Amino acid sequence: MVPFFITTLLTSIMGIVLLLSLKQWELHTGGVVGGKARAPVGSFFHAALVWVERILPTLTRVFFRRLMRATSMFVHRAAALGVLWAEYALEHVLDLLRKTTSSRKGMGEASAFLREVAEHKRKLLKSRAVSAKVTVD
Repeated sequence: MVPFFITTLLTSIMGIVLLLSLKQWELHTGGVVGGKARAPVGSFFHAALVWVERILPTLTRVFFRRLMRATSMFVHRAAALGVLWAEYALEHVLDLLRKTTSSRKGMGEASAFLREVAEHKRKLLKSRAVSAKVTVD
């Protein structure tokens, strides 16, 4: 770590000495280092600064708005599909319950015991209906 800091310090000192010597040379000769390139470099950095200060934040804002809108639409559609899936699953369960709990009619001839029970029920219902009529009158 120490060699890194020493190297950085020496590089900085050499850079400062170079800049001071260039400035001294400009003052003695009256020339300007990179004079012809200053205008194009200045316009380039001006355009870059406008890009960084204005265009890039606007593009970022637009991007995040579109991202939020797309995320919102995705969540909305996912929720709608979830509801449709749940509805389908519930309908499937209901159909399954209807099939398993429905009585099977017309499967054939009833046994003699069941016929006797049905006849007994009819007699009970008739006798109750008759007794109910007598009490009402």
